[in-house]
Amino acid sequence: MYQQARLPSYRARLLLIMLIYSLIQLSIVVVTSYWYVSDSEYQDKGERALDVARVVAKLPDVVSAVERRDSANLQPLAEELRRTMGASFIVVGDVDGIRLAHPKSERIGKPMVGGDNHAALVLGQEYVSQAKGSLGVSVRGKVPVKDQQGQIIGIVSVGYLLEKIDVQLQPYLHFMVLLVMAVLSLNMLIGWWLAQRIKDTLLGFEPEQMTRLYAELQATLNTIREGVIAINREGIITNVNANAIRLLGKDLQGKSISPVGLPLRDWLPDSDMAELLDQPQAQSDVELLLNGHLVIANRVPMKDQQQNFIGMVSSFRRKDEITLLTKQLSQIKAHSEALRVQNHEHSNQLNTIAGLIQLGESDKALSFIGQANDQFQELIRFLIEAVEDSVIAGCILGKFHRARELGLTLNIDPDSSLRDLPAHCGSEQIVTIVANLLDNAFEATRASNGREPINLSMTDLGNDIIIEVEDFAGGIQDNLQANIYEQGVTTKTQGDHGIGLYLVKETVQILRGNVEFSSDNLGTRFTVYIPKQLKQE
Repeated sequence: MYQQARLPSYRARLLLIMLIYSLIQLSIVVVTSYWYVSDSEYQDKGERALDVARVVAKLPDVVSAVERRDSANLQPLAEELRRTMGASFIVVGDVDGIRLAHPKSERIGKPMVGGDNHAALVLGQEYVSQAKGSLGVSVRGKVPVKDQQGQIIGIVSVGYLLEKIDVQLQPYLHFMVLLVMAVLSLNMLIGWWLAQRIKDTLLGFEPEQMTRLYAELQATLNTIREGVIAINREGIITNVNANAIRLLGKDLQGKSISPVGLPLRDWLPDSDMAELLDQPQAQSDVELLLNGHLVIANRVPMKDQQQNFIGMVSSFRRKDEITLLTKQLSQIKAHSEALRVQNHEHSNQLNTIAGLIQLGESDKALSFIGQANDQFQELIRFLIEAVEDSVIAGCILGKFHRARELGLTLNIDPDSSLRDLPAHCGSEQIVTIVANLLDNAFEATRASNGREPINLSMTDLGNDIIIEVEDFAGGIQDNLQANIYEQGVTTKTQGDHGIGLYLVKETVQILRGNVEFSSDNLGTRFTVYIPKQLKQE
């Protein structure tokens, strides 16, 4: 079991990240929005102040009062206009910038503050400025006052204090703050839900633990001897271990090229695993020919926590690797049986010789010894000349003695020759073929209570190695002929069942050969063809 992570949980870290991220985003949005709205408001107030100043500067009463410097009549008029227009102030000055009207009457007669009158009083321009006056920082419109001759005789300044504008923006700012809090709360809820979904998807593990599990999975897959391939519902390879690439012969010059992300049909065209995606079901010990290699595969559907089908995974191993121990065991049993038979036969011969000596038949004993020795030496001489491989020769010799022990006769074609074994054909494979075919012939002959001989012939002339075993035991039952090579199909009632011909067929397939049989009421003949040269694929 994994220990509890010392770092904050993934959910807490995700929520914290989303909170910080949301705060940064929302802060940028709020500041930008507030700046944009306030700037727009300042410009709007400035244009409005300029429009009011233009109207005031052209009023006849204002022009005449400025000409006379009549503050007594100009002050109440300016205040009435200020209240009507909703401005913060309306200030009227003469050509020297001396106040003639001001919201605070005690400041009349004093110079106007702000230092932004020059363009209006000297240049006669109309404009909007932002400056700090006696009432505070404001945005204001400046318009010169002109007499009938167009001479500048004064100035009108209409303004809106920024602090009042900011007060008007407070509801918007409050709304933005509430919106930020609402969005943050929503993001927190979404973050909590998302973190929970991710954690459920990760089966309750933290991301660091999941990374460790993935690394362990990859290491485990690459250490097992079986090949493993996983595909998703679309038939795309999602995982494959190194042994799968090696077993299928997909590594080029010792370099394994990962097929992850490729369609299985493109990477392994002769695999039918993608066809199981429509009707997924588990399969065990399925024999397949993949990329020219015989394999035994197991396929299992993959499902998520909700039992939804998400893909297939297949493990497989080379068939020749699986049967290697079986073949080796068969060889050991064959050699052991040969030794046992020879020991038994020699014991019988020694008993016969001892009996003849006890009966005083020394001449017959010597004759028997010579005859047995000549027969044995002749067989050995023939095998040495006809069969180059000592393992194969030993197997045939053992089967010869085994036939004699069973009261049967094994005839070996004197024209047999097996000296030219191709590089791809091992002696243990020939032993598997010959031993199992002869064992079946012995068993069939004994079961039929016949005494007809069993014939063995071998030749390596031509392009193929041909091995033929023939018996006269009455043939194979019709109902067994179609499936005679399948594992478990047998006519035996004792001992191993249905493995001999299965191993023969499997071995011949590995050698790219062919095995045929003919059977009638007289007997059965099995013929094996093994090519000396493999065709280039």
